[in-house]
Amino acid sequence: MKISEPSGSRVGFAPLLVFLLLAAGIVATGVFYYRSQERNHRAEVERQLSSIAKLKVEELAQWRKERLGDGAMVFKNSTFTALVRRFFEKPEDADAQRQLRSWIEKYPDSGYDRIRLLDTQGIPRMSWPAGKLPPMSFAILQSLPEILRSGRVTFQDFYRNEHDQRIYLAVMVPILDESDANRPLGVLDLRIDPETYLYPFIKRWPTPSLTAETLLVRREGNEVIFLNELRFQTNTALNLRMLLDSVALPAAQAASGREGIMKGIDYRGVPVVAALSAIPDSPWSLVARIDTAEAYAPLRGQLWQLVVLIGVLIFGAGAGVGLVWRHQRVRYYKERAEIGDLLRASELRYRRLFEAARDGVLILDAETGMVVDVNPYLIELLGVAREVFLGKKVWQLGFFKDLIANEANFAELKEKKYIRYEDMALEGHDGKRHEVEFVSNVYLADHQKVIQCNIRDISDRKRAEASARQSALELQEKNAELERFLYTASHDLKSPVVTVRTFLGYLEKDTAAGDAGRIEKDLRFIRTATEKMARLLNELLEVSRVGRVINPPVRITFRNLVDEALGAVAGRITEQGVSVKVGDNDMMLHGDRPRLAEIWQNLVENACKFMGGQKEPRIEIGMEARGAETVFFVRDNGIGIDPRYHTKIFNLFERLDPKAEGTGLGLALVKRIVELCQGRIWVESAGQGQGTCFYFTLPGAVGEQKAEGSHSKEQ
Repeated sequence: MKISEPSGSRVGFAPLLVFLLLAAGIVATGVFYYRSQERNHRAEVERQLSSIAKLKVEELAQWRKERLGDGAMVFKNSTFTALVRRFFEKPEDADAQRQLRSWIEKYPDSGYDRIRLLDTQGIPRMSWPAGKLPPMSFAILQSLPEILRSGRVTFQDFYRNEHDQRIYLAVMVPILDESDANRPLGVLDLRIDPETYLYPFIKRWPTPSLTAETLLVRREGNEVIFLNELRFQTNTALNLRMLLDSVALPAAQAASGREGIMKGIDYRGVPVVAALSAIPDSPWSLVARIDTAEAYAPLRGQLWQLVVLIGVLIFGAGAGVGLVWRHQRVRYYKERAEIGDLLRASELRYRRLFEAARDGVLILDAETGMVVDVNPYLIELLGVAREVFLGKKVWQLGFFKDLIANEANFAELKEKKYIRYEDMALEGHDGKRHEVEFVSNVYLADHQKVIQCNIRDISDRKRAEASARQSALELQEKNAELERFLYTASHDLKSPVVTVRTFLGYLEKDTAAGDAGRIEKDLRFIRTATEKMARLLNELLEVSRVGRVINPPVRITFRNLVDEALGAVAGRITEQGVSVKVGDNDMMLHGDRPRLAEIWQNLVENACKFMGGQKEPRIEIGMEARGAETVFFVRDNGIGIDPRYHTKIFNLFERLDPKAEGTGLGLALVKRIVELCQGRIWVESAGQGQGTCFYFTLPGAVGEQKAEGSHSKEQ
């Protein structure tokens, strides 16, 4: 065959076209890269702003919560109330003054610059630091009647003291005489100077920045008022106000309730990007903002670098195309000489790959659908002989009926030229099911159009993916639980630590004074706090051992297991006169006996604890069949649980009644043991005074029943 030589015009035009395509591709790639970098950079800026705003919001919310907690130390405290009543009735009582001052002097470590004890008329009767009592601010006097009427610890928001023109906050604690129908005695005013902690915290920014700042704002009518001093404007706290209808002003949008990222114009008229967030349980909103020019400055440098790089690449592409054009003719004739050898080598390589491939390969005649060839792997996978395939039309093979069921589907396969199925199933001759990935291509081979079907067994991969997804999900849940656990544990351990620290101070003073009675009282408080801490730590250790410390599994009947649990709480049952009714059932359970007993022990103890004033307290323990599932229950006629808290009660440290005894770990321990037995637990209660029933399943522990039926037995 004679091969004609390409004409000069065609040879000259092709390199030019290639160069133009390369140049266009380089420019398009550069534009795409820059836009991608721009999106990533903008996303990173927004992520950093959101993270900073979130951290500051969480710390501000925690700060407010701790301040209200400081007020709760004396709120409805009978000892403190008695001292106040005694001091107000007899101001010259030196001992009452000393004890009250001892209470008040505990607070300065928490950041209060002045603490005053006010009577119901707002007149300061005692102050810390001691000295001349300064006049009261009108904002405090104005809020005093409402605080006394509400009978609650109140957070007095930012206000300006008209006497010294400084800005303060305050925690206002009403003092009520519980022995006299909660008659108001006065108010403890814990004044906070925001310059001490709050303003410096708001001002801090975690990374160096020329324009970034944090704004604290609140809404007043149709205006937004700025609560802190701003970076680029002075005398703004409680002075700077702007209209809420300023849609481009981040502070106005935050005060209106908007949250998230926005771009706008700040109080200086400068474009900014800002993260908006509300402070929980407060009238405050927070804005973390940075000038747009600073935030996106790195992109400008990248743009110039990219322009230079694109120029260099286009120049290099032109030079390369020129070299290619120069050697085009020589290569053309050389390649034509080598084509024969390459085709033969390619055919040999293809055959070797076909025979050794670890994927199934099926070759079909594209016109007739007849099987032309099949590789050994597919024969082995399906467990049939090669002859079963050859000479058959593909829709006649039962293995592929879901893919190519008839000639119409085969025609569609030819028309599309490429089909891919990722989740298909093949069933071999032995009945074994294989998850496969099916890919078909139409191409020419020896001037004949064929369809190549590649079939890959992905059963192991599917199992691995499912396992990985499940593992990523025990991990997410465990991390979330660990975070809640650490936060709550540190919070509950704080109270006894504060008590020990406080009464150690009293003990030092009382020891120096030789007051034996007060020394005994101090030691009693310290002992109680340490016992509470030890009990909490022991129960935390018990919760952590569930699933980690495992006892050898044993077989035990339901009745014996419940009797063992009841024996552990027999003292409380007898003390409260509770009647316990247990279903007599011989169902056999198999598992960690001490852990299983803890389920009934904790549920019975919980029921006894919340019987309330029930005259005839009763607890019923049993099981019932719901379809194929066995459901256990512990039912009581106690005070009941509000339906709003049915899911919340199983959380760690959750106590619906803060005054109740216990640490809030019992039901969390029960839930964890139930889940280790592949079960679930839930509570049903109509509410106050309607009793409670805890239901749970133990699929991993339920064995065969020795006898059917049940009867009741009184304990």
